[in-house]
Amino acid sequence: MNEAKRSIPFIVATAGHVDHGKSALVKTLTQEDPDRLPEEKRRGITIDLGFAQWLLRDPENPSTQYDLGIVDVPGHEDFVKNMISGVGAVDLGLLVVAADDGWMPQTEEHFQILEYLAVPNLIVVMTKSDLAEGEADFVMEMIREELKATRFEEAPIIATSTKTHEGFDALGNAVSDILKRQPAHLDLGKPRLPVDRCFSVKGMGTVVTGTLIGAPFTTDQSVCVQPGNLQTKIRSIQHHHAQQEAAAPGMRTALNLPGTTLRKEQAFTNTSVGRGQVVTIDGLGQNTTCLDAIMERTSRFDKPGNPINGFIKSGTRIRVHIGSDNIPGRIHFSNHEPMPPGTRAAARIRLERPMFAVEGDRFVLRDWSQQGTLGGGRIWDADSSRRKLTHLEQQTYLNHLSASSGDAHDYLRARLARDHGIQLDTFAAKGQWTAKQLAREAAKLVKAKQAIKRSDWLLDTKWWNTSLTVMADQVILFHQTHPDKPGIPLETLRREFGTLLPSLDLLPMVLRELGKEHAIEQAGECLCHQSHSVTLPDRLVPLADQILRELSLTPNEPPARKHYDTSQDAGDAIRCLIRMNKVVEIGADLLVLQSVHEDYLRKIKNHLTTQGPSSVSSLRQVLEIPRRIAIPLLEKLDKEGQTIREGDLRKWKAI
Repeated sequence: MNEAKRSIPFIVATAGHVDHGKSALVKTLTQEDPDRLPEEKRRGITIDLGFAQWLLRDPENPSTQYDLGIVDVPGHEDFVKNMISGVGAVDLGLLVVAADDGWMPQTEEHFQILEYLAVPNLIVVMTKSDLAEGEADFVMEMIREELKATRFEEAPIIATSTKTHEGFDALGNAVSDILKRQPAHLDLGKPRLPVDRCFSVKGMGTVVTGTLIGAPFTTDQSVCVQPGNLQTKIRSIQHHHAQQEAAAPGMRTALNLPGTTLRKEQAFTNTSVGRGQVVTIDGLGQNTTCLDAIMERTSRFDKPGNPINGFIKSGTRIRVHIGSDNIPGRIHFSNHEPMPPGTRAAARIRLERPMFAVEGDRFVLRDWSQQGTLGGGRIWDADSSRRKLTHLEQQTYLNHLSASSGDAHDYLRARLARDHGIQLDTFAAKGQWTAKQLAREAAKLVKAKQAIKRSDWLLDTKWWNTSLTVMADQVILFHQTHPDKPGIPLETLRREFGTLLPSLDLLPMVLRELGKEHAIEQAGECLCHQSHSVTLPDRLVPLADQILRELSLTPNEPPARKHYDTSQDAGDAIRCLIRMNKVVEIGADLLVLQSVHEDYLRKIKNHLTTQGPSSVSSLRQVLEIPRRIAIPLLEKLDKEGQTIREGDLRKWKAI
């Protein structure tokens, strides 16, 4: 046969009841025995995950080959936790049902798990058809009945026998027909490899294996292992025992990670690695012990294989299965009411140890004792510890996603409604979707006028416009209640409205928009309306008139400020006159009239520009003022940059 020109990687996983022939099916398809443990061979059942490669040519297009990594999972009820570790990133499930046994308890539980994890495709393989004793059609009808009212009710059912080799051509054709319609794994720039096996090889060190998703890995690439933040790099890569320079998403992949050791139990360190951890890159996802999710439970709890068929109480101890990890914790519901079968609900899960999570990921929930599967869910807030589940905004966010398809558009729209503003580049690292995908959805929201773009921020239009109006109204109200002040202190606005902003980084943007849309401008450390001018309250008018009269009597030798500043009202009157530009403060204890200060400036400028640098004594004579006024006046002008001091002399700024 000619060599295939195109090889497309996919992951296929078996599922089904113990002793229904899953491993025998895999061995026949691949000529590899997936059972690798001595105990598995002795007992004749699969205990842990097994792996094999199936190279399948497309019968209609022989130049295309499907490079299928088959994950063989255990069927025994004691090892369902291992089964879940193998089906987290599967393109096609092969649900194995023995013709002489039919649909059994672990068939049902495995089927529910495939549904909870949203495995996109399913083929039911009826094995041992040679033992059906003329009842193969009846068994197939019973299987079809079990599939009714599910996503897989139209799934192919293929009868096979490893003894007679019946049905294997039909199975290959069915697999090929499904995968030619299944989108190939994309490079999303977000590589993740949940570790399902970890071992040490003499001369190489630690090797981890798993199913790669999200983006390729290449040799010498820097990676990190989470949880634990273990920093390392990839020394070498293998794909089904073959050395590779790179591994593509959708491949079964083995990575040699130098400088790492095998992890003991759940002791996460910055040097050890083991099953349940994820090989990824810095900046993607997050480690969490508190997450919010939409939980769902099947209504099929009347089926065999459901020892746990009652309500889930808030506070129940559970186990979360995600990727290849299995984490104990407790589940809580916002209304504290028990969750019945056949329903969906927002839930908070508090974990007993850190878990690596990416928003949008799916998980399976099992009871603490690992006797049954409780339900499944999808993570929508991977770090919810700072928000209460009962808060209206969090409830609205989760309810929106519960009622939606949960795609990039729904995720972005719901998050924008809750957070009001999103920094797209930073936000993209939290979830499954790329910055490019989110930017495309953001553009749709902007076009629909549901959002506005400011720099790298996407802002909810209604919230943004309302917030600006509220802030502008606050400035106007401040002017009405404090006409003697230039404006509301910027710190007051920052304190009152800072908590409403997704980030204080938005404050400069807010100030610009207030000026553009509401004629609010910044004056020093205050915000004021462009039309505002400071006015004297009626109660201060007599005091202000008295201060101005006394200053005008001896303009070049005014008394000390304490002469006027004798009460709270007097102090308010002085500050108001300064803001109104009627009085100038030239020192901590000196006030002069504005007109006098302007005359000083004119004379100093004229003298320094015609006579050159001059001493304090020369300038005193020009101004005809005492030293107690000349020194603070010149120091004020130095500070403002009007004059420049050089030793004992001063020159005008323009010289």
